[in-house]
Amino acid sequence: MLGFTSTPWFDGQNYPFLKQTLAPFGATTAIDIALFVGIILWALVSTLLFSFAILTPYSRKELWLKRVDYAFIVSLGLWLAFFWADQVVMKFDLEQNHMVQGGFQLLCYLTIHLLPDDHPG
Repeated sequence: MLGFTSTPWFDGQNYPFLKQTLAPFGATTAIDIALFVGIILWALVSTLLFSFAILTPYSRKELWLKRVDYAFIVSLGLWLAFFWADQVVMKFDLEQNHMVQGGFQLLCYLTIHLLPDDHPG
């Protein structure tokens, strides 16, 4: 895809797999690229939001929690989108992987909100 997936640091199997998965549904190259770029951008936004949360001092707990919430909601939305996409294109072998990864992330999010905060700050 546009020469970016041929670099040694990039696995490059996701785009061909996406293209192969969508081919029976008549997806064009433009749709394949748009979805792939959309996934990359969604993951980038999630990464940036987690970075902002990490860089926020815990002493500013209200702001920290707000940033943690945004990061987790955006990231969990991506896992949910993957899960729904697996259902739509009937790729049930991927569904379990996406469900487990999203489930662990949801567990981490719930842990932040449900476990007692004994931090003195």
